[in-house]
Amino acid sequence: MRRVLIVFCFIASALSADTPIDFKTLKQDFVQRVTNELNQTLTFSGVVRLKQPNFARYDYEKPLQKTIAVSGDRVLMLEPELEQATKFTSEIALNIIDLWKQSRAVGEGKREAIVKNQKISLEHKGANITRVYYTDDLDNFVEIILSAPKRNEPIDDSFFAPAIPKGWDIISQ
Repeated sequence: MRRVLIVFCFIASALSADTPIDFKTLKQDFVQRVTNELNQTLTFSGVVRLKQPNFARYDYEKPLQKTIAVSGDRVLMLEPELEQATKFTSEIALNIIDLWKQSRAVGEGKREAIVKNQKISLEHKGANITRVYYTDDLDNFVEIILSAPKRNEPIDDSFFAPAIPKGWDIISQ
């Protein structure tokens, strides 16, 4: 899950500092495919919302519901099926702007960055990032397709700090 967080934070960074992609808030649909060495694929989908300077929220809708909320370096993951909340801090979430600055163009509409010794690639069309992909620590190929961008719709900061339902287990890491 931390690898997914790194990639989503990379997406947030790729849409921010020093780019022609300008927004105060951004909402996009995503489809994430994880393919293992046996060519078996798990597919997830949901919505990601970003707000400058460093807020992000990823709401997985299928096949399971899950929310990952990022505010600065604080991360909260809510998993309704487990009735569990996990809290942790992430230096990657803190330094998302630096990720874009570290990435480099590798072709028309393509960029790469090295994060924790891992190459992360992205594709964009004009001002929209359309695809992010990498191979994770378990040799799974991970691909995230982004679509239907909506910019600058108002989002209150509190949206990025969802409440933990009463009675849930809380794990702090």
